[in-house]
Amino acid sequence: MSRLRSTRLIVSVAALATIAAPFVFGAMFPGYSHVRDYISELGAAGAPDASAVNLFTFLPTGLLFIAAAFSLKGVLPRHRAVTAGLALISLAGGSYIGAAFVPCDAGCPATGSGQQVLHNLIGLAGYLGAGLGLGLVGAGGSSRTVGRFAIAAGVVVIAGLVVMGAPEAEPWRGLAQRIVECAIVGWMVLAAFSSEAADARTP
Repeated sequence: MSRLRSTRLIVSVAALATIAAPFVFGAMFPGYSHVRDYISELGAAGAPDASAVNLFTFLPTGLLFIAAAFSLKGVLPRHRAVTAGLALISLAGGSYIGAAFVPCDAGCPATGSGQQVLHNLIGLAGYLGAGLGLGLVGAGGSSRTVGRFAIAAGVVVIAGLVVMGAPEAEPWRGLAQRIVECAIVGWMVLAAFSSEAADARTP
């Protein structure tokens, strides 16, 4: 399998896992709202199927996400900003792995136990890293479409992070998180399937 085909496969599977899995487990969680509730609440203490969500959803999704981010390095311009940006984007995958081993308290509150504080810091690092990373990739010489979409996606991620942290936006924090997730994986899919990726030379 060529590098481009393998990249597209990894990115597609990672995107599917990131977007679809929360809807599958959310349907089995009585009262769960994709608009109000964080994704991490599916694996929180006391949540239905929490162990399965953490070990068989969050963990593999995080690993796939990291693999997808680094696989894009082979089909995007060889530029320090792109390499650094993809490394930062991969932190969003790291936050999934962190959620698997450091689940949040019930309801994923802004404050709580020491584990909740650590969980929040892991999530913050993941989304902030992804937002900044997308901006770096956009500045790293990618094609007009891929580069501009990277910058736009980065702005969406940072804005969504601000919304998620605003107490008055609590009823919509789940929706904000899903918009952030879609912005990141949407850019990854675009980058993998762009004409720029198709024209990339592999060593």
